[in-house]
Amino acid sequence: MGILARYVLRQHLVPASAGLAIFYFVLSMDFLVDYLNLFIAKGVPGLFVLEAFALSLAWMTLLAVPMAVMVAVLTAFGRLAADNEIAAAKASGVNVFSLILPVLAASALIAFGLFQFGDRVLPASNHRLKGLLVDIHRVKPLAAIEPGVLTELPGGYSIFINSMDSETSEVFSVKIHRISADGPPQTIVADSGVLSLDDANDILRVELLNGEILEPDADDLTKFNRLLFDKHVINIEQGGSSLIRSERSRRGDRELSVSELASRRDVNRVEAARRIDNVHSLLSSHTEDLLAMRRGDVALLSSHDLREERSDFQRKVHGELRGMAGSSKKARRLDVEFHKKLSIPFSCMIFVLLGAPLGIRSRRGGIGIGAGIGLLVFLVYYLFLMGGEQLGDRGHVNAALAMWAPNVFFGAIGLLLTFSTCLEWRAQRITRVVDFIVRVPVAKRSNTK
Repeated sequence: MGILARYVLRQHLVPASAGLAIFYFVLSMDFLVDYLNLFIAKGVPGLFVLEAFALSLAWMTLLAVPMAVMVAVLTAFGRLAADNEIAAAKASGVNVFSLILPVLAASALIAFGLFQFGDRVLPASNHRLKGLLVDIHRVKPLAAIEPGVLTELPGGYSIFINSMDSETSEVFSVKIHRISADGPPQTIVADSGVLSLDDANDILRVELLNGEILEPDADDLTKFNRLLFDKHVINIEQGGSSLIRSERSRRGDRELSVSELASRRDVNRVEAARRIDNVHSLLSSHTEDLLAMRRGDVALLSSHDLREERSDFQRKVHGELRGMAGSSKKARRLDVEFHKKLSIPFSCMIFVLLGAPLGIRSRRGGIGIGAGIGLLVFLVYYLFLMGGEQLGDRGHVNAALAMWAPNVFFGAIGLLLTFSTCLEWRAQRITRVVDFIVRVPVAKRSNTK
């Protein structure tokens, strides 16, 4: 069995390498489409482009490795079945599951390595890539602004526009957010505006028309200040025409390790619970005051004072509820990312259970067939995963269920197909559908000869 196990594993090396190369190429197209035009428009040196591409390989690896495992298993077991080596092993008294078991063990090691990669290397790579892209956006920021895309600009500004006239640089339905270290965050909303560059002073000029500026009150965070304007001009320093690297301390969800995600999730859950306790305290205090006035224990307030007290109470309650909703939303998003980092590596084992019986039943060992079926299966899996992520972020589904449901679903199908193949079950209604899907091309080819 040791010799047979090593032989089966060796059959996976070439298709795994080919599958990895294929999927790296496919995923690289997404990188080229998204960033190459941006780099050209900003005149970014080729060395930084190569660095950005190398850093992008990290998130590509997290997706390419499970797909390569699926392709390798489909191709290897399809070739073994096509060459009647599966039949020879069964005739020698070797159970098919004995051939799948070493591959399953190898996939467990790959899953563990992929988890370590996603926990240690990927967050650092995403953080460095995000920092590089932010630095690139500081160079000629006008070239980066696109309709429907939130664009970060120098000075803590972020701009979102609904539409843009490329000839006149007019923009419509503008939203600008600014986070400043020496003041409260600002949100600027305008119906329209004009973008222009002052090359002499190295300034991006944003002229906004018919809008408002919103910012929380520095003394009372439950209140918002609102300033209406007919015309408002923002001058944003571009920081020069050359790329200058900087260090970022802030990290997003995908720039955190598993332990950091869990820690931040727990902090936000505690904060949400504290906000709820504050609401209960406010309600209890307000109710006691009303009952005291009703009993005559305290002097009745004037109607104006009552309105002021009620308004102040409502502002405080609404502020706590908004804070609770924000903390709960952050906690859900962090919890989804936490389980996502665990579920994607585990899919390597799921794809072995699914790919081995499909390969044996297809009896075709070509890389093209394996890549085609593998890509189709992973696409469905990925759609399930992204749908679960959206549902989990919005709180419609528990985060663990949302991220592990694709593994449970495909794992159940894989176990059923594996046991039906190894034990030669006669579940005709199930296996006949699978056989029809994976073997119909072979049947058509035989009929034409």
